[in-house]
Amino acid sequence: MTSTRQTIPTIDLSPFTTDKTDDTQSTGQLEAAKSLVQALHRFGFVKIVGHGFSMQELEEALGWAKRLFALPYEEKMKAPHPPTPIPHRGYSGLGREKVYNYDESSKSFARYPTSRQVIRPFESYEVGGENDVIQPNIWLPDDVLPNFRPAMTALYQRLAGVSKMILGAIGLGLGLDADELAALLKMQVDENCQLRLLHYPPISKQMLENEMWSRLPAHNDWSAFTMLFQDDRGGLELKDPESSEFVQADPEPGALIFNIGDMLQRFTNGYFISAVHRVSVPDPASVNEKGVPVRYSIPFFCAPAMTGLVTTLPRFITEDRPAKYEPVRFEDYGSIASKYQYEEEVPAGGVQA
Repeated sequence: MTSTRQTIPTIDLSPFTTDKTDDTQSTGQLEAAKSLVQALHRFGFVKIVGHGFSMQELEEALGWAKRLFALPYEEKMKAPHPPTPIPHRGYSGLGREKVYNYDESSKSFARYPTSRQVIRPFESYEVGGENDVIQPNIWLPDDVLPNFRPAMTALYQRLAGVSKMILGAIGLGLGLDADELAALLKMQVDENCQLRLLHYPPISKQMLENEMWSRLPAHNDWSAFTMLFQDDRGGLELKDPESSEFVQADPEPGALIFNIGDMLQRFTNGYFISAVHRVSVPDPASVNEKGVPVRYSIPFFCAPAMTGLVTTLPRFITEDRPAKYEPVRFEDYGSIASKYQYEEEVPAGGVQA
C-alpha cells in the first residue's frame, strides 16, 4: 500500500481550554466537538491543536526521551522490561517487541506479514499509573537519570487530564445523554493508561539499500484511543479506511495525533474505526547520503479498567446496524493481543481472540 499527500484533518479544541463562560457548553465547544466526531467517524484519526498541552511541555517531554535513550545500554537495562508481556513496563531494547494486528475476518491477531525479514529498530520505555497494582512501574535508579521518575509521573497525569477533556468533547459531539457519557468516560481510567517513550535510531542510506526496514509495521492499537506527540522528523502514516491508502501525518508544531483503538470501535459498533497506522521509512532512492534521521515520539494509550466489561452502547445498535461485537473484558482482550509480543514465534494462523 502506498502513502499519499492527502492531509489529516486538524481540529482546534481551544474552546474547551480557553472558554471561561459560565454556560455548560459554548457554541464554540459544540462546533468543535461536532467537527471532531465527524473527522473521527470518517477517518478514525485526527490532528488536534488547542488541546492545552504547551510547546514548552512538549519540548521538555521530548528532552527527557532524548536523555533517556542517550544512556549506555547497561544503564537503561537497570529498568528492564520483563521477558513476558505483563507487566508492560520499563525499558525494551532495539527489536525486542513484536507487533501484531487484529484480523476481523479470522478473529485473530497475527504478526505483520512480509516476504522478507523486516528489521524494526526502535527502543521504548513504558510508564503506567503509580497506583497500578497489576502492572507496577519499573523505574531506573535515580542516580542513573535524576528526577526522571517525578518528571514522568507528572507527564502521565498531565496527559491523562488532556485525554479526559478530549473524550468529553467526543461525548458532546455525539450528543450523548448523562448515562451514555458516563459509559464513554469509562473508556479512560487514569491508572490503566500507558505512557510510552519511543526512539527510532538513524538509518544510513547503505543500510536502507541492503536490508528491508520498517520502523513500525502497520497495526491497530488495542486500547480505547491513543494520543501521540512526535518530533519534527515525521514518518507516521495512517490508513484511510475508504481509500485504503496511507496518509502521512506531517509534523505540526504542538499538534497531537489522536487515533481510535479497538475498544472504542467495539463501544461504538464500528461507528468509529480503529485506525491502522505505521511508521515508515522512505524509498532508498529518495534518501540522501545522510540517511534517515533519528526520530522520537511519545504516545499515550488510554484504556478502560482491566476488569471492566466493554459493551456496545445501545444507541449504536439499530436494525440497519446490528451488534457486531460480543462484550469483552479489556484484560482478556489485552492478554490475547499481547501474548506473543515478547516471544520469538507466533502459532500458525495467528492468536485467536
